Amino acid sequence: MNTVHRRSRRTAAGILAAALLALPASSARAQSSREEISREVHKALPLKAGQRLEVEHASGDVRIRGQAGSEVRVDARIRVSASDMDEAKKFADGILIEIEPSATGVVVRTRYPEERRSLFASSRQVSYSVNYDIAVPEVAAVSVRNRFGDVWTEGLKGGADLHNSNGKLVFRGGRGTARLENAFGPLELSGNAGDADVTNANGSLTIADVEGNLTARNRFGRVSIAKAKKVTFSGSNADVAVASSGPSSVTTSFGAVEVSDVSGDLMVQNANGAVRARSVTGEAELNGSFGPIDFVDIGKGVRCTGTNAKVTGRKVGGPATVQNTFGPVELSEIAGAVEVQNQNGVVRLRDIRGPANVRNRFGAVEVSGIAGDATISNGNAAVGVANVEGAVDVRSSFGAVSVTVAKKGVKVNSGNGGVSVSDAGGPTFVKTSFGLVEATRIAGDLTVENTNGAVQASDVRGSANVRTSFSPVVLAGVSGAIEVDNQNGSVELREVAVGAKACSRISVRSSFAPVRVSLPENRGYTITARTSFGRINTELPMSVTSTGTDSLRGKIGDGACPVEITNSNGNVDLLKQAHR
Repeated sequence: MNTVHRRSRRTAAGILAAALLALPASSARAQSSREEISREVHKALPLKAGQRLEVEHASGDVRIRGQAGSEVRVDARIRVSASDMDEAKKFADGILIEIEPSATGVVVRTRYPEERRSLFASSRQVSYSVNYDIAVPEVAAVSVRNRFGDVWTEGLKGGADLHNSNGKLVFRGGRGTARLENAFGPLELSGNAGDADVTNANGSLTIADVEGNLTARNRFGRVSIAKAKKVTFSGSNADVAVASSGPSSVTTSFGAVEVSDVSGDLMVQNANGAVRARSVTGEAELNGSFGPIDFVDIGKGVRCTGTNAKVTGRKVGGPATVQNTFGPVELSEIAGAVEVQNQNGVVRLRDIRGPANVRNRFGAVEVSGIAGDATISNGNAAVGVANVEGAVDVRSSFGAVSVTVAKKGVKVNSGNGGVSVSDAGGPTFVKTSFGLVEATRIAGDLTVENTNGAVQASDVRGSANVRTSFSPVVLAGVSGAIEVDNQNGSVELREVAVGAKACSRISVRSSFAPVRVSLPENRGYTITARTSFGRINTELPMSVTSTGTDSLRGKIGDGACPVEITNSNGNVDLLKQAHR
């Protein structure tokens, strides 16, 4: 059935004449009258089970609703406007609406007059559109090809294949496989009980409630995805948000990525944009550049790679591996092993329930609360380690090193920086140069190799072996054997053999500085002291076997423990140690 409507929009002749005299020619044409004509087409055809509806259209909207029944009902409205009624009618009559049965179902086509292209460029300024409102059996498959208009569908339960451009595409309440493609306009998918394959360009993409697997693509438009069984997205030049979905993969560039509430694993690959992940039950692989990377509450572990990025993460239920450059790395509350490789940025680790391995350059390293061993290699920056359940191994250059509370052994190899170690629960080894070494409360043996730096140690429950030069050595409260080799620096020993059941050997060598050794009177020592260009002074009661201004040999008590002191160009003072 066809219905025709005509409408005239002429202005009054006198007013129009006055306007034409007052306006330029181009403005006069813009104010000229328009004639509009509309025509409606209505048709219904049966559609058998297993058949499909196909729509081929351009220059207008297509609305399709799924409903109960077994026929296709098509309502089409044609609208044409032109500079005069004859032109409008001629063009409207030339528009053909084809609603025909086919071997596969029903086909709806729109055919425009061949001369429409020339009409666009002519002074007649013909404009036109055809809008469809179609009802289709809800279980039927639907295919649409449209341009320069919107496509809107609802309740299609037999699967859909929709292609549109230069307009909006909306798909709601579907079932089966949905294939949706749009360009130069937004695309919205809301509800599909099946898989969905969605592609958009130059427009926003909004997807929600996909009960099957979702594959989506977009460029130059913001992306929002919520509630899909599985998500695979690729795109560029837009922000991407994924929420409340199953295992998800996001690959994009030049836009931020934000993912939350993922049931399963997550993979994000982003370039030139931020990455943010929240509440992922599985593992997360996060890769980004030129934007911060942040993750919280990851169930089974994280692998992260960043370039020119700040990496922050906490609450990870498994191991965490981070590789980054030109930005800081900050991790906390990690339930497994942590491995970090960074350059040109600070590394901070806190509350790690496994071992920690850090390699860094040109940035400080701060590590605390490590349940396992801590292994750190750093260049050109400071290192701070605290509260480690296992052993500590630090390699550093051109930066201070501080280790506090390590329940097992400590090993520090440093260059050109001070080293401080306190509360070490096992053997401690320190090697450095041009920096002060401080060691306090060492439960095992202490070994220090220093150059051009002082050494201060106290409360060492094992032996102490110290080598340095051009700086003083001060040891207090060493329970075991003591060996000090210093060049051009003083040596002072206090509170020797405190708490030890038996005394131990003491050996001191130095030059160009005094040596002061305090010994307890209630222990047995055999003392041999030599110097040059200095004096030997003693306040200890001993039986002397040989003496002189620059040498001394004597015995205290039973003489069980040897004490050997060799100095040059400095005094040697043997002092009484208070009884403890």
